[in-house]
Amino acid sequence: MIEFIQQLRECLINCLAHADYVQAYPSIKIEVFDGWFHFLNQGKMLVSLQQFRTGGDSRPRNEIIMKMFRWLGASERQGYGGPLIYTTTASGVVHMPEVYTDIEKTDLRIWNIDFADSYPQLEDEAKDILRVILKSNISISVSKIREGTGFSDCKVRKWLKILDEKKLVQKKGNGPSTKYAIRETSDEKITQLQIALDNLKIKE
Repeated sequence: MIEFIQQLRECLINCLAHADYVQAYPSIKIEVFDGWFHFLNQGKMLVSLQQFRTGGDSRPRNEIIMKMFRWLGASERQGYGGPLIYTTTASGVVHMPEVYTDIEKTDLRIWNIDFADSYPQLEDEAKDILRVILKSNISISVSKIREGTGFSDCKVRKWLKILDEKKLVQKKGNGPSTKYAIRETSDEKITQLQIALDNLKIKE
């Protein structure tokens, strides 16, 4: 819960300190939904999405607003708000943050419900299979998924095919050795790399 509050705080700071207030459209918008939050501000990010995810390069559009947050103790590590937003959800338990930015706006969305529930269009049986794969934390066989869900072999394979088509899981291997894992996005891979680098710095 504390980690999510920190994530929420960084999203709010990012939204307000990086908005282009000279640009009239779109206006700042912060919305709360059942299970997720939406932050929208005018203006394109001044760093690339990769820099935002890995951190170390701070270019606030509004330095006075950023200083105010620092004085309040809300912004401590300059240039590391982006990594904090990503690493708090890197375990895969919840949906990874989604960030879009273009010449007009920056759009950021975060979730506080589990990964499976962040796809409301999925049937409950498909969500159960996703949870079993997530819980294993490694590639998992059809037989293990069957044991974890109590579903028949036919039902497990049917839903795995659908989840693969939706690019939520990925198939590894062929024949009896076939296993399934949650499909990682480039955002997740970069985040995992950032965590590994941070751990090395701590050990040093």
